[in-house]
Amino acid sequence: MMRMLHPVRQALEYAASQLGFSGVGVADAHAAQDDKLARFVEEGMHADMEWMARHLPARQNPELVLPGVKRVIMLTYEYPRQSARTASGSIARYAQGEDYHKLLTAKLADLDETLQFYGGAQRYFTDSGPVSERFFAAQAGLGWIGRNGLLIRPGRGSYCFLASILTTLEIPVDSPMPDRCGNCHRCEQACPTGALQNGCCDARRCLSYWTIEAKSAMPPEVAALQGNHLYGCDACQEACPWNRPRAGHGLRIDPHLLMPAALQVASPAVLGSLGEAEFSQLFAGSPIRRIGVEHLRRNTETGNF
Repeated sequence: MMRMLHPVRQALEYAASQLGFSGVGVADAHAAQDDKLARFVEEGMHADMEWMARHLPARQNPELVLPGVKRVIMLTYEYPRQSARTASGSIARYAQGEDYHKLLTAKLADLDETLQFYGGAQRYFTDSGPVSERFFAAQAGLGWIGRNGLLIRPGRGSYCFLASILTTLEIPVDSPMPDRCGNCHRCEQACPTGALQNGCCDARRCLSYWTIEAKSAMPPEVAALQGNHLYGCDACQEACPWNRPRAGHGLRIDPHLLMPAALQVASPAVLGSLGEAEFSQLFAGSPIRRIGVEHLRRNTETGNF
């Protein structure tokens, strides 16, 4: 017998599919979170990303974000699994095209309208608000948290954005799935700086942090291991067996997330010589723009290209 979907869930899944989301799951907003994130902050592994400590109470209690919240709807949106760069200097897959924050926020606004029709009050984010997105994605049955700290989905891997909608609607929740990393430690072994430990990524050693988030210069001991990483690092994802090419079969990639030709061929030397105006033109609409021309230049000077 065919399982009948809850009417809100049915409308949500249809609308999300039409908007290009690849997965939808629902979690109890009040599901008990462990102390992993708190310990991460207490031990200083967030480096100088003080917003993580500042927003910790809200991340642990969604009621502080949306009073009366009952569910957290989690969605996945695919991004490219292969690097489009033909020049040296790797750029993280997620940042090859347009800024996903703007792209997905507009889509989440459409889903918000759908949920309002059913009487829900919502707040929505995509890596931009005080929501433990990976925790709730796992609670919503979309995958499990791997040893690299990322959501891993069977048959689809980890190359996806996460988006969240907090809602006051009572939608049936999904069940978490078991951890399927087994005895595999390839992500930890592949990390150039040894930043991965016990399912956490220590930002103080992470190349993604130093090439994107850090305000200060990269320490010499980290710079010595930067290698070909120009912006971000996908080493742990590249090593993950769940991200083998067959895992991406049939998944739709939004053309807005594809790398423009000018960036495909731009060498680190060229990128390091950009002036403010040239930088703004090349990275207009790109998430790379937010690090600024000086930070990008610094990355080109410390790497081994």
